[in-house]
Amino acid sequence: MRAVLPQLLGDHRHARRIHLIWDNGSSHTARQTHDFLRTHYPHVRVLFTPAHASWLNQAELLLRAFTERYLQRGDWASRDELIEHLDACWPEYNRLYAHPFSWSWTRAKMHSWVDRHLSSLC
Repeated sequence: MRAVLPQLLGDHRHARRIHLIWDNGSSHTARQTHDFLRTHYPHVRVLFTPAHASWLNQAELLLRAFTERYLQRGDWASRDELIEHLDACWPEYNRLYAHPFSWSWTRAKMHSWVDRHLSSLC
């Protein structure tokens, strides 16, 4: 993780604040990663998604969907063949499956949902 951060954050070194949203992966929560950020990128704030909330991680959702459609039953003789396969699949995946969505969940809807579910527990 520490090898990737300079590439990721290099262009934004002068930003007043950067927010990284991460899952609770071991490389994200490691003490060394926190120390590295504190020392080299004190303007970076890390926000963690809740544990067991992979549905919030859009990268995980994308990789799972792509894997199910293009990788599960694959058999490649070499790394180069796998790369060729991936290069050929991405345009089709983007054309057939990738589409923008409108986020409709609001804070008010969340509070209403919580109130309904808490009242049903009493």
